[in-house]
Amino acid sequence: MSSFWPEGLSVSDTQSPYEILESAKEEWETASDGVLTLVLQESEPKDGIETITVHAKHIPSNRTSTLFSVAHRQKEFYPITIQPREKEELPDILKKSYYQPGAGIGGVVLATIREGKTVTNKWVSDTPSEFRQKLAEAFNLSVVKSAVLNLTSFKGASVDD
Repeated sequence: MSSFWPEGLSVSDTQSPYEILESAKEEWETASDGVLTLVLQESEPKDGIETITVHAKHIPSNRTSTLFSVAHRQKEFYPITIQPREKEELPDILKKSYYQPGAGIGGVVLATIREGKTVTNKWVSDTPSEFRQKLAEAFNLSVVKSAVLNLTSFKGASVDD
């Protein structure tokens, strides 16, 4: 028998991205015993796209670090995309992987000819449950973990201070 109901869609799960991020904020505060929290910064919509930037805040030192942002259409929460912070500001020696272009004449010729290609954005979510799953993945990115450790491991950042 055919099923015409969309897979993975539940009309009882209607949390907005902001509500899901608020749940993540509560979890961060509980898991860190109040040392870390998330700061959610909404920006003015541009070109019909609303953006929420997610920062980690080390409460004892009042230091913050930007983790990533999420973007969706104005007045429509889904689809939504997570825009992870880039690692490009790191020197290659500190990256676990990086692209090293080949040398030679062929590389120069290919660089001047550009053909269209299909790009897949793995950070786009169509439903709240999918957004929760990808949000957990974003919090586990090495660039996010590094940002959090940098907030908590500087001199004078001890919880006992």
